[in-house]
Amino acid sequence: MFKRNYFISFGQTADHSIDYLLGILEDVRVTTLQRVAGCTTQELDWQYREGWNTIGALLSHMTALDHYFRIEFMEGRPLTEEENEKWLPALDLGPHLPQLIKSQPLEVYVDEMAESRLLLIEAIKKLTFEEFQKRIEGYDPESGCNLAWVLYHMAEDELHHRGQISILRKLFKETI
Repeated sequence: MFKRNYFISFGQTADHSIDYLLGILEDVRVTTLQRVAGCTTQELDWQYREGWNTIGALLSHMTALDHYFRIEFMEGRPLTEEENEKWLPALDLGPHLPQLIKSQPLEVYVDEMAESRLLLIEAIKKLTFEEFQKRIEGYDPESGCNLAWVLYHMAEDELHHRGQISILRKLFKETI
């Protein structure tokens, strides 16, 4: 079982604001993993209706976002053709849902999520405060954004999808 850490450590990186965001990202992931604990393969692949996200697809989406944000915003490069082929379906969901229904056990998703989050956290720990708060073109054409906001948005996105997962689990239990 995944256990929440109710204490955010400071002094781990170049700046306390980065430490704070790392604590948030770690807690968001642990609580997501707690929410899916015990999911069967059938539950991970189940769709309420055609075109609806599955729990497995949402977990793949979270993994893909870790990779995308690390590569695009911290490495400062676009996805390669190979990375695009691998991550685009889970990034976009929608029309790609059929290929995201993989009949894989929860442990596969958990391992992929752990790997992607570890790579992301290692990249974040190397950031300077200047890189963390530097203006980036995108999201808002007037103000742009900064990496602090991008990473906050990633946590926000996972929370949103965790809510979807909760609803899907309830709907699944009503159907069996």
